[in-house]
Amino acid sequence: MPIIKLSEIKMTTNQHENWLDLILPLQGRLTKSVVSIVESLLHENGIDYLTVVGRTKGKTSALEKIKRKQYSDPVQKLTDLSGIRIVLYFESDVEKVRDLIAAAFEVDFENSLDKDSLLSTNQVGYRSVHYVCGLGPKRAEIDEYKSFSKLKFEFQVRTVLQHAWAELAHDRKYKFSETLPPELERQLYLYAGLLEIADKGFDETAKAIDAYSRNMKDRTNHGDLSFGVDSLSLAAYFNHWVEKNGFLLVDSNWKYELSELVRELHEFGIRKISDLVEIIPSDYAEIAKDLNNEGTIYGVVRDWMLIKDWRRYRREVKFNWNMSDAEIIERLIPPTDIIEFRRAFEWVDDDEDSYFEDEN
Repeated sequence: MPIIKLSEIKMTTNQHENWLDLILPLQGRLTKSVVSIVESLLHENGIDYLTVVGRTKGKTSALEKIKRKQYSDPVQKLTDLSGIRIVLYFESDVEKVRDLIAAAFEVDFENSLDKDSLLSTNQVGYRSVHYVCGLGPKRAEIDEYKSFSKLKFEFQVRTVLQHAWAELAHDRKYKFSETLPPELERQLYLYAGLLEIADKGFDETAKAIDAYSRNMKDRTNHGDLSFGVDSLSLAAYFNHWVEKNGFLLVDSNWKYELSELVRELHEFGIRKISDLVEIIPSDYAEIAKDLNNEGTIYGVVRDWMLIKDWRRYRREVKFNWNMSDAEIIERLIPPTDIIEFRRAFEWVDDDEDSYFEDEN
């Protein structure tokens, strides 16, 4: 397909439909390409997101906008035939993504806008970043992108809560975008303000959690283990122990929900990380290496409790897992306990890799 130079296209109103027939298939392919590029950028920069969704405007919708906006030159003015919406979890990530977009694409700042910055200090409402972009000259040199070199597309960058408000405000069945009686309009915008406060609050809390995690890691690395056992401190210490002992994990990039394990530790009497350290068998990691045994944080920490006092664990801790391999435990508990231990935990021999499996 030859490269289409949009700047050379001159048309009358009667030619709009023919132009759209020509350009929309190309815009559709551009949309898919930009979504793929953005997802890669977000992954490479460690930015979590809810969704990256692309849509290409349909012919009917495009003609309606040309008519409504009275575009005499839609080739230059209709910049949102391809739209890519990026929904993020936190406000602070919006700025990061803005910077990524500015670095990765050619931004048309004249046609871009930040809806949040347009609100005066006493206003609340629709908040979102809109960037009109092109692929830029460097990317346009790549063969697979050459046919898109003159095309524009629009980014919408929002948080989850901004997205919720925008969807409600634009869904006609909710009538949130209608002209309302003053008392209802005031009520609506009061709740919109609460969403904005919540957005900022979640962002601040997320930063505080990250700071707490870094603090736990620093304290652990400096030998301070006097802090309480919670999901973040447990993860920080366990990672430290794994690195120090060269222990093999089933998944080195694990991300577990640790609340159940924290509860079990508390019921077992482990309230501080220093308490946990005291029950770890000194030769646990070496035995695991000898057995070529990998584990997860759940399996390993439960091993430590069972080796310390499996009877107390059985008596005081509520649990819902089944044991599938207890070789390390049986190496480290008295031989006279093994039969009773197996009966107490309904030990079964199977081919699973993990020591313990949640029934769920």
